[in-house]
Amino acid sequence: MRESSRKRFVEMASRVLRESREFVSGIVLNLALITGVVTFRWSLVEIAVIYLIEIVIINLLFFSVALFTPQPVDDLDGDVWDTEPTPLQPVALLPPVYWRNVKFVGSKAIGSGIFIGAVMIPVASSYDLDSGLPLSVGLAIAGIVLFQLRRVWRCFITNRSYRDKSPADAMAFAFPPVVELYMMLIYVIAPVTFVLVGIAFAMDTELNSPLVLLST
Repeated sequence: MRESSRKRFVEMASRVLRESREFVSGIVLNLALITGVVTFRWSLVEIAVIYLIEIVIINLLFFSVALFTPQPVDDLDGDVWDTEPTPLQPVALLPPVYWRNVKFVGSKAIGSGIFIGAVMIPVASSYDLDSGLPLSVGLAIAGIVLFQLRRVWRCFITNRSYRDKSPADAMAFAFPPVVELYMMLIYVIAPVTFVLVGIAFAMDTELNSPLVLLST
């Protein structure tokens, strides 16, 4: 009885520590964003570019990890998920990928890629790169890459834990940022844009006029 209680306590403590590390890392990233705004005078466009690049990095990493997970997706039926997966190993130094995962991940990645691209193109076109990428923005992107690689290592590579996971486990990391972006566009950016256009029309002035911006 005592041994069982001790085991449950150890498992609970390990879970809390993992979650707290994730929480602390998120706080550090947000503090870095605030520092960039205050110290380096990042514009809204630069913040949007960094945010979208973060989503792209997350999707690229975790969609790639999903290719190496051999377990079936629980909510999917069909012979392809009820039988042993067919491994493909194009690179000897890497674990095998699975053909059923390639088709499954590809179908999901296309939709996400189209949506993210549709948002990123107008944002990137308004960002002036003639003078090159600011060092602070480059460091922020490098920090995002390192942070996400650490998540991949901890959740999928340590002890080869990817062998016990399915593509859905990896996509659970990739999809939330895309959903958050969609919700932000629908419930924040679209209403604010509508209000700005209405104010500009009522005041018979330009949308980027300081008077319009102060009115919001």
